[in-house]
Amino acid sequence: MKHFKAFIVCIIAFLFNIGCRKFVELDPPATLLVTENVFQRDETANAALSGLYTSMVEQNMPPFLLALYTGLYGDELNTVYVPNRPVYQNGLRASDAVTNEIWSSGYKFIYQANSIYEGCMASKSLNSMVKKQVMAEAIFIRAFWNFYLVNLYGDIPLVTTTNYSHNETISRSPVSKVYDRIISDLVIAQSSLNENYVGANSISTVNDRVRPNKATATALLARTYLYVGNYTAAAEQATLLIENSDVYSLEPLNQVFLIASREAIWQLAKPTPTGNINTYEGSFFILTGVPQFDLRQSTTVSSQLVNSFDAGDKRKDLWIGTYTDASMTPSKDYYFPYKYKVDNSADVTEYTVVLRLAEQYLIRAEARAQQNDLNGAISDLDKIRERAGIPPIASTNPTISKDNLLIAILKERQRELFAEWGHRLLDLKRTKTLDAVMTDVAPSKGAIWNATKQLWPIPQAEIGNDPNLTQNTGYN
Repeated sequence: MKHFKAFIVCIIAFLFNIGCRKFVELDPPATLLVTENVFQRDETANAALSGLYTSMVEQNMPPFLLALYTGLYGDELNTVYVPNRPVYQNGLRASDAVTNEIWSSGYKFIYQANSIYEGCMASKSLNSMVKKQVMAEAIFIRAFWNFYLVNLYGDIPLVTTTNYSHNETISRSPVSKVYDRIISDLVIAQSSLNENYVGANSISTVNDRVRPNKATATALLARTYLYVGNYTAAAEQATLLIENSDVYSLEPLNQVFLIASREAIWQLAKPTPTGNINTYEGSFFILTGVPQFDLRQSTTVSSQLVNSFDAGDKRKDLWIGTYTDASMTPSKDYYFPYKYKVDNSADVTEYTVVLRLAEQYLIRAEARAQQNDLNGAISDLDKIRERAGIPPIASTNPTISKDNLLIAILKERQRELFAEWGHRLLDLKRTKTLDAVMTDVAPSKGAIWNATKQLWPIPQAEIGNDPNLTQNTGYN
């Protein structure tokens, strides 16, 4: 039995660490081998899914890199790390752009999810509850990464199969079609995922929130509806989570990113053994010295973000850290993202938070405002402001106009969701304010902004491999 399990683990490792010469390239015999062996047993099907989550945390560190690259690309972060200062300085070339890592990782995870989904679908021996949960999680992961790819790259290949002969010549699908697929995948996942958070066997209920459940799909569905302008549906989905107070509630600021946070809707955990790193966000963002010329501990919070906080905002005190270089006269302060407090520690107290309840309040606030329910929008916005220790809109500006309320919500999103999964950059894009903001900010980063920079370049290697794949405007 031990040798069989080791054999399966090796197969899973092979599948989940395939090269990225083509984002969907895999030799057919290997696909058959994985399908025939992994998805005959519950434990190995669960192991395949676990391998997917491991790669999402470890492989090129997507949670950290998404926060880093989008923060550098927008008005949140700066860095002394020369290759990324900023990521579009002197032209973001398709051949060697650092953002290529997000494309490659995203499609690798989508391929893995498709492989798991197809393997479970074909299996006749899996426990029905395991099969249903694993397939639902796989389709959720596909929707999750399609969401980020379509927002960062625009029209993208919509990969829904492991059929290599089809995928190697696939063309780009319009943004609207990709969103339609994301929504349909999330609706399916929402209907099939367990109400509870499940453990390694996909059945037993656990406290950790590291496996997607029904609420996880609901949270991403609320965000997606907001992005496509379906404000009624966005508010409805967010309400399902906000009203589920037995499971979800806003936490004190110091507890939001802890393992046991009731605000967390979905978290990612580094696999054991974890070494001395709880999260890469903590390990790489926290400054313990002067910013250095390395990817790690090289990033500072921009003056635009620091200056966005109102007087008395506890998020500035608790979520932005300061390193003071006393070797200089006068001394110099460096500010850094400090939502995650653990730099290096064998005591695991923090997981990466992917989706959380505060965003759902802000989603519903914006959706309500767009539907002219200003009182409802103000009520939701004030939940976030009150926790932050700043005066509620209801008392300071109760007659605020719809336009000004939407501006206030966008500003609150900037202060609440900074350095988390690219929220700020995507907010500026979807609200059509990115060009105006970055035209002012880019010179401080040593760059000049133009509208073609709204989309990232597709890796040139992918263009060379797929004759039907075209490049975004402004790149070569």
